[in-house]
Amino acid sequence: MASIRKLIDRARAEDGMSLIEVVVALMVFAVISLGVGYSTITILKMTEDTRSRQVATNLASSEIDIARGVQDPFKVVNATRTAAVSGVTYTIVRSTSWVETSGADVACGTGTGTLQSKRVNITVTWTGMLTTTQPVRSDTLISPDKRINDPSLGTIRISVLTVAGTGSSGVAVTVTPTSGGAALAAQPDSTDTDGCSFALKVAPGTYSVIITRTNSVDTTQATSPSKSVVVTAGGSVAALFQYDYAATFNLAYATAGALLPADLDTTFLSTYGAYVSSGGAKTQALLHPVPSGYAGIAGKYIAPVAGNAGCINVDPAAWPEATVSGVAYAAGVRTPNVAAAPKGSANMPIPMGVMTVKFTSQAYLFAESTAGPAGSFDPGCAAAPKYSFGRILINGTSTIALPYGSWTLYSGSNADGSGKTPLSAANLGLVGAGTVVTLDPRQPK
Repeated sequence: MASIRKLIDRARAEDGMSLIEVVVALMVFAVISLGVGYSTITILKMTEDTRSRQVATNLASSEIDIARGVQDPFKVVNATRTAAVSGVTYTIVRSTSWVETSGADVACGTGTGTLQSKRVNITVTWTGMLTTTQPVRSDTLISPDKRINDPSLGTIRISVLTVAGTGSSGVAVTVTPTSGGAALAAQPDSTDTDGCSFALKVAPGTYSVIITRTNSVDTTQATSPSKSVVVTAGGSVAALFQYDYAATFNLAYATAGALLPADLDTTFLSTYGAYVSSGGAKTQALLHPVPSGYAGIAGKYIAPVAGNAGCINVDPAAWPEATVSGVAYAAGVRTPNVAAAPKGSANMPIPMGVMTVKFTSQAYLFAESTAGPAGSFDPGCAAAPKYSFGRILINGTSTIALPYGSWTLYSGSNADGSGKTPLSAANLGLVGAGTVVTLDPRQPK
């Protein structure tokens, strides 16, 4: 009986597990399971990545074969395309560069040596790449199937880029000799998708390279910009352009209904400097699509340089903070820059000073820039522009607009301004004597 009791007591002592033992066992199981699961997922991803890399290698080889099949290196250009294989999207990027006889890789707009061959680099990436995986890369050299160089002749490389720095394609190129040299047997092809064109076997001399494309302008707003290049025997020279489709700006001058000078100038300020449009106000301006935009200013702005004060009072930002006739004015401020994309459009205000003039007889109206009165703090315009408004109605009151600054207004019976006389203070709505009107862009504080 004692033996049986001992067996029963021992069985009761080992009956089940405690809660702590169960929790510990579950934690151990969870850690092991997570490790096994992570390892399984990693193996699957690596297997899939390896399979994708094999496909990418085949795509890179195929792209190299395509480039070699073109044969003419001038027709092998930068390109990007995608391909979907078994649910994976592959991006194939082809980048090209010319190789000079020195072995250096150059773009069409750089280098001075002789073109030898074209290097083609292929890079393939795909969706779901592991962070540690490198893209598949392959490269080759393509040699011309006919001679493109002559030790007694030279090469002109034309590079035309958009405002974004990419190639500007479809731009016509004309190369003409200006000093020495000789007329080309055939003009270069229009620029390719890289913005490149080449004039081969050109006689030594100086040449003018002109580019054109409908509705396109360069940074100086030229529709057919040109570059002068000097060609040497056995060398090459680059003609570089930034040229893009123009942006359209719809212009709104001063106050609606105000009479504007018939020969008004308009200045467009950008990071490339000042561009002046003359010959009267226009409803639209086609400008190079500068990303930072333009500030529209009525009048002809001329930046000051050593020995020339220029003409800056037409720019509101040139007027300093000051107290005039007891009134405190804040510094002048331009309207915010306006930008538009290539082929895009935007509205641009052109602020001006506005005033009223009175006439008791039919006459022509003229305005001449003059020095501002003492204490006006007018920044001045050394160019002293003159504008003509045309005929004003008899016994009429007219609202006119002029660029900011100080002006003397004249009336005369002749359209050419001969015999004109200054308008009186009464005609200008001024108090007291004087004929100078200051159109101030500043606002009281």
